[in-house]
Amino acid sequence: MNEVRIRNIEQTCLFTQEGSLKNLVKMVIFNGGALIYSDLQVSWDAHNYKTSLGILKTGEAVYNVYIPDIRDHTKVRFSICDSAGSVLADMTVDWKPKRHWTVYLVQYSHHDLGYTDIPENVLNEYVGFYDSIIKFCEETDNWPEDVKFRYQVEQLWSLLHYLRAQPKEKVKKLLSLIKKGRIGVSALLGNEVTGLCGHEEIIRLLYPASKLKRVYEVPVEVAELNDVPGLSWSLATALSGSNVKVVAPLLPRWYYGRYTPFWDESKVSPGKPNGFPTVFWWETLSGDKILFWYQDIGFAGNVGFNENCDKILENLPKLLDMLEEVDYPFDSVLVRLVAGHRDNSPPSLKQCTLAREWNSKWAYPRIVTSTLNDFFKHLRENYKHVLDKLPVFRGEIPDSDYPVGATSTMQATIVNRNAHAIIPSAEKFATIADLLLGLQYPWKDYIEKAYEHSILYNEHTWGLCCPFGPAQEASKVEKTLHAYKAYSLAHDVLVKSLNRLVDGVNLPEKGYYVVVFNSLPWKRTDIVRMWLLEPDPCGHPMFESKAGVLLSGPVLGRDFYHPPVELFERPLKVIDLKTGRKAAHQKIIVSDPKTPIPYAADRAGVGSYENRFIRGIAFIAEDVPPLGYKVYKIEELEEGGLTRYGHESIEGHAIENEFYRIVVDPKSGVIVSLYDKELERELVDLSAPHGFNQIIVRESGTLKQYSMKDVYVRRSFDGPVMKSIIVEGAAHGFPSIVEEIVLYNGIKRVDFNFRILKDSTPLLELYIAFPLKVDKPHFTYEGPNMVVTPPRGQLPGSHTCYYPIQHWVSVYDEAEDFEVVWSSIDAHLAMLGGLWPVGVSFAHHGVTPPGYPSKELRIKEFERGYIYSFVLENNFRTNFYMTQIGDLLVRYSLTSHRGNWQNNMAMRHGWRATNPLMPVFVEGGREGILPSKVCSFCEIDAPNIVVTTIKPSEGGGGITIRLWETIGKETKVTIKLPYLRIEGACLTNLVEEELKPIEVSGNVVTLTMKPFEIATLKLKVKEGF
Repeated sequence: MNEVRIRNIEQTCLFTQEGSLKNLVKMVIFNGGALIYSDLQVSWDAHNYKTSLGILKTGEAVYNVYIPDIRDHTKVRFSICDSAGSVLADMTVDWKPKRHWTVYLVQYSHHDLGYTDIPENVLNEYVGFYDSIIKFCEETDNWPEDVKFRYQVEQLWSLLHYLRAQPKEKVKKLLSLIKKGRIGVSALLGNEVTGLCGHEEIIRLLYPASKLKRVYEVPVEVAELNDVPGLSWSLATALSGSNVKVVAPLLPRWYYGRYTPFWDESKVSPGKPNGFPTVFWWETLSGDKILFWYQDIGFAGNVGFNENCDKILENLPKLLDMLEEVDYPFDSVLVRLVAGHRDNSPPSLKQCTLAREWNSKWAYPRIVTSTLNDFFKHLRENYKHVLDKLPVFRGEIPDSDYPVGATSTMQATIVNRNAHAIIPSAEKFATIADLLLGLQYPWKDYIEKAYEHSILYNEHTWGLCCPFGPAQEASKVEKTLHAYKAYSLAHDVLVKSLNRLVDGVNLPEKGYYVVVFNSLPWKRTDIVRMWLLEPDPCGHPMFESKAGVLLSGPVLGRDFYHPPVELFERPLKVIDLKTGRKAAHQKIIVSDPKTPIPYAADRAGVGSYENRFIRGIAFIAEDVPPLGYKVYKIEELEEGGLTRYGHESIEGHAIENEFYRIVVDPKSGVIVSLYDKELERELVDLSAPHGFNQIIVRESGTLKQYSMKDVYVRRSFDGPVMKSIIVEGAAHGFPSIVEEIVLYNGIKRVDFNFRILKDSTPLLELYIAFPLKVDKPHFTYEGPNMVVTPPRGQLPGSHTCYYPIQHWVSVYDEAEDFEVVWSSIDAHLAMLGGLWPVGVSFAHHGVTPPGYPSKELRIKEFERGYIYSFVLENNFRTNFYMTQIGDLLVRYSLTSHRGNWQNNMAMRHGWRATNPLMPVFVEGGREGILPSKVCSFCEIDAPNIVVTTIKPSEGGGGITIRLWETIGKETKVTIKLPYLRIEGACLTNLVEEELKPIEVSGNVVTLTMKPFEIATLKLKVKEGF
């Protein structure tokens, strides 16, 4: 008698459709005798099924058998019988039904605006990609629905380029395919380093997709942000507020090897292999939620979807079985693939061809070529019971790599950061000027382009794969050009709009005036610095002179107004027209090209033949109205008066005003005392490992530290407006460092301004230390439209080594109830609590720092009130730069007071430091329709509300005002437009889609805002007076 044994029975997830659904089972059978014909009898519950096994070979072999789809968890008996029906062998198994899997295969390219070529060439290459996408869609029109070619446009910049550059017929075809759902469109303009974004910028990241939706009825439901290992919490707010309810980032788990990545996987994705799909609700700061779908950027990349069906058959069941073992909650899985082994990969039909071949044999797993919209629609329609029970996480996901990489081109990064302030200011005042006076200039296009350039600078591609060479240099020029264009376009609009408003101010009395503009929504007293001559903006529009000659000028219809130099060579007075009082002032002259102010070297050079560029005046402007202006008159001082210059050299290394006394060590240049007279408290921790305002240069490969050498300390300004101390020196890799420490009379604020010259030495990091004496510190910082208290306000196990900051950091001592507010105007990264190791991953860092990855990349509590400004690093193997040469201006501002950040002081100090008062010279002797002394164009009655923009409404029909509640307090707020009549108002979402009407009373609108809410209002206004 033959010896037959069943050694193993393996269920599979493979099913065929042969009349009825059949499940493939793999049986390992041993036959110890001769060849024998056999049948298989399968029995479960009250059911029996018989099929032929055919000839059993001698020895051990694997037999594929197809049995009915048993959908119950039960005992199933497998019996091998001979031709007479006698049982030769049997085995009973505990049968758990396999899932009917559907694999949603989404093809994308992975958008890098560069990296594989210089950006211009990448854009041109995408034109060919979209032509192929159209072709592949047309070629598969008659294929089965599941396997027709579909494609996901990962980011909008490539699509916008195609729509702008290609003939109408091609554009029409592409848009038709998008509307039919054959091409999916993601919500973001680029794979953004979201922590770098400004408050308006992160919202404008969604505007291009919103415009496509509005104009072409393109569905936009999902956002993806790929290959970036961190997301700003504010992205959740921007998406939720724009009706984009899903974010599906391909986070690069592989960056970190076997170490902890961007969060603690045991808490965020417990029980799952690294990089496996994880889904949760990401709650916004204001309490809304969006679906967060995470998977590693390489998930399922080795299954074989770009190779052949044999490879898929070998690997796909293993992957799906693993998902089932870890209790993956869905029977559908999302696989996102590029067609080739390169970023910016071209589209391919191969995945569709393989899917068609596979589906012709297998009923399950079924492969569906898909878009992200289709996949998440499937989840919503079929798995609501699962989605409702998902865990909820809230907080920041700090990015270890890209915010640091941005410092490898720090000069341009500073310019782009400064653009975050000037673009909204330009848009506010241009909108107002256009409504009240008319602004015949393409300013709307300029603002749109400025935002696009700013966003594209913060897009995650900084350079090419190789960190140096001619291609990398060309790439750097194209990359950094975005920052300079963003700033210059906004500067152009700001200059023209302010001058247009100045032209409307009623100044019947002849003389020289300064109109001081305030872009913030509260009355403020602050420093004004103005130069007799400023550099021109980029645009010089033509105008016809009174003599009929066509001329051009930097502003509309004229040249700049400039007071005569002679006036400033004599004693003068600055008169507040509202109060009639003289404003404290002092003259300023730039004589040293190393002075830490913008364009100091240029001013000093040009000043050798045009001294108006180096001559100016500083004064304290009191009570400048919110989102408005105040007018001052400049007159010659009566005989016997005296105007003090601000360049009096006085011995000593200490300065003080009514609020602070500052003492500098003349040997090291560090501040050894910063004493708050109101708090009666020393703010410098002398026990810290680094001095206050100390420069620290650290070698990336050794962690060796260098300080300033050849230090020289001297007094600089000493006048009725401001006092300052200059510290000069040098450090390893930095041949010149100049710092100015400034106090202002009547203003509780200390400024620290650094001009730093960087040479070409590679592998260096630069920090500036601010060790504050706060015994039990609680840190809070402002990000884009959010306030974070780290490490509590971030996902479990995420990085704590540095954070990208917007306007302010608060260091609060709860026991003593006082707060120090630190603002960085130019440098975006801050280390809190200490000088920590750098956490840049294996994917990007060049030399691996000693001890990497350090446990100090993640800490549970900040024990010291120290802030280190992380200014720059150049230690990168790819995408970023190994060296940089630059003349950097980095500025900081500090204040202190009782209470914590929720008393509005932190917010107001930070926004004030970043948005200075803006002076414009004008000559009198003319009439205008705007008030001659003070004016507020927009009044907000709540101190915790910021106006982030005033702009023309998308699609026309009014103006849009955006407000942000900043301290986490429900607030009833009234908006008044004194010089406009509001004829209708409605609340919109963040991309200006109308939600509900709001009651209007004359020129006043009132609404109640939730804690941290961003409210967007569309107002229909009566133009002009």
